[in-house]
Amino acid sequence: MSENTIPQGRPIWIDLTTTDIEKARAFYGTVFGWTFEDQGPDFGNYNMVKSGDAFIGGMMGRVPEMPAGPDVWTVYLNTPDAQATCDKATEHGGSVMVPPMQVGGSGTMGVIIDSGNCATGFWQPGDFEGTQKTAVAGTPCWFEIFTPAYATSLDFYRDVFGWDIVPMSDTDEFRYSTNGPDRAAVAGIMEATFLGEGHPGFWRTYLGAVDVDATAATIVEAGGSVVEAPQDSPYGRFATVADDQGANFLIVQAPAA
Repeated sequence: MSENTIPQGRPIWIDLTTTDIEKARAFYGTVFGWTFEDQGPDFGNYNMVKSGDAFIGGMMGRVPEMPAGPDVWTVYLNTPDAQATCDKATEHGGSVMVPPMQVGGSGTMGVIIDSGNCATGFWQPGDFEGTQKTAVAGTPCWFEIFTPAYATSLDFYRDVFGWDIVPMSDTDEFRYSTNGPDRAAVAGIMEATFLGEGHPGFWRTYLGAVDVDATAATIVEAGGSVVEAPQDSPYGRFATVADDQGANFLIVQAPAA
């Protein structure tokens, strides 16, 4: 693998921790047409998710040793050095939730808790660089953190993951910054004071849909729910939804694959 093929700190993978993996496979297969490749017991029956012929994420069922919590999508950021990321995270007000773990020859993964108490995964690529297709229907299109600890979060991702922090809006009503400028941006951080001081931050993952309203209807038919109804934005129509086990994500208008 060539070095530096993916910018440091760029979202590189997503995966779902789910209570019932068979139900999750059925739900997302119905909604997005995804297919799944079970990696077997040596890898905890982790499922690689494919949209068409491209790997775009993963899925794993809960096991007894996992801490209790809601079903959730995790975002993983690219890092050239997994251990250095953990060291920097602790130096800058975060902590290590899952220490670096080698995944065969594919790479090294782990999870840190940032200074705003948001869980963020990291991936140091080996033979596998991560998501193979983005920004089309059925694939990840955007990633952002909601956090009441906005200023400290900006510093954290700049210092730990090398983000190029570019303010998009800086008013009392709306504060938002991106990693990278304009069309080169790959992720964002939004001030979410409405969550309340001390509330943990969280990632929001946007998945592409050709027709947001029709996809929202399919989600409800498949047993999921619409958390926030479809609405228009300068970046495309979108909606906040949840799968049939309560894991939240967003759908956003995107071209067909």
